[in-house]
Amino acid sequence: MVRDKWFWVWLLVLAVPVTSLITVQIDTHSGASIGGGSYDLGPFLYSWALIIVTAVWSLCAFIAAFLHRNPAASRRSFCLTAIGGVTFGVVLLLYRKNLS
Repeated sequence: MVRDKWFWVWLLVLAVPVTSLITVQIDTHSGASIGGGSYDLGPFLYSWALIIVTAVWSLCAFIAAFLHRNPAASRRSFCLTAIGGVTFGVVLLLYRKNLS
């Protein structure tokens, strides 16, 4: 029971920043922008932050999978790594135009 709780805590640690960074990029109005002038650095900065957060989270889950001595906990961590990898791939696919 406690082990399943940690699985959901790990997922929450990924979901909260990813959801926040995605919702920040939804342009509901064209007000002031990050960077000023005639260009907006918001999509660039938030997309890179999203990529970095998912990559670091996935790497931490991968390292945790090797550090667990319990095979079941290690398996759960590898599942978390797969979830992070899929999230990273989807984010990279959807926001690749904002990265340059």
